Parts: sequence; structure tokens; C-alpha cells
Amino acid sequence: MSSSSAGDLRHELEDRLTALGEFIKSQRELADMSVRRLADLAGVSNPYLSQIERGLRRPSAEILQQLAKALRISVETLYVRAGFLSDKDAEV
Repeated sequence: MSSSSAGDLRHELEDRLTALGEFIKSQRELADMSVRRLADLAGVSNPYLSQIERGLRRPSAEILQQLAKALRISVETLYVRAGFLSDKDAEV
């Protein structure tokens, strides 16, 4: 892999993580929930959730599942946004 394509992949991952974090934050705000409340419901620490929302951490599938449950949204939605599933996989 050339360094430019590695850089492109890194930027794509960073963009995806930022978008995922923004989506989680928007869903939390729509649910009128504080970071602390969502972190408690999802069983993660406040700093970790904050880092996810800022796109600094890539949560595991298990953490996404816990966040989806706490937010009362489809886990498939978060999996697609995190890149664990494609849109086509989520439809099946």
C-alpha cells in the first residue's frame, strides 16, 4: 500500500469516526440526555463516551450495542455508521 493510500484510509476512518460521534451526540441530545446519563445507561465512563462523541475513539461492536440500547435506536444504524455493516447488510 502506498503512503498516499494509507493516508487516505486514515482520513476516511477519522471522518467516519467524527461522523459517528456527531450522530451519537445528536441522538443523545434528541433524547434530552446528558453525557453522564448516557454513559451510565450504556455502562461506559463519561470520558470514554465524550471521546467517542468527539471522534477520538472507535467503539467496539459491543459498546455500540450498549449505546444503541440506551438511546433506543437500532444497533444496525450505529453499525453502518461505524463501518461494521454496509447499508445493504443492514437491509437484509
